[in-house]
Amino acid sequence: MVPADVRAMTGLGADPARIVARTGPAVCGRCYEVPETMRAEVAAVEPAAHAETGWGTPSVDVSAGVRAQLERLGVRDRQQSPVCTLESADHFSYRRDRTTGRLAGYVWLD
Repeated sequence: MVPADVRAMTGLGADPARIVARTGPAVCGRCYEVPETMRAEVAAVEPAAHAETGWGTPSVDVSAGVRAQLERLGVRDRQQSPVCTLESADHFSYRRDRTTGRLAGYVWLD
């Protein structure tokens, strides 16, 4: 999704060096346990997402994958929230609570 978004923005005239990217709270690679086959599939597309949980099982670090893609696409102004939604009681996490909730994202051209 990240490369497609940046391509769409540059197609409308955006300069990647002027794009500001902020990633919000997300489950971190230390907590996002997945089957080994899923980790391998994700890492085949984005190697930076390959991770291991804090207890030594396969995981995916989505935020690291997003950061790597943004960097390769020339987006210089990138910041990531340090909040892991699984570890933070202040943030929604289906993995932690097993109840649904709402998250939002947005993109705009200025």
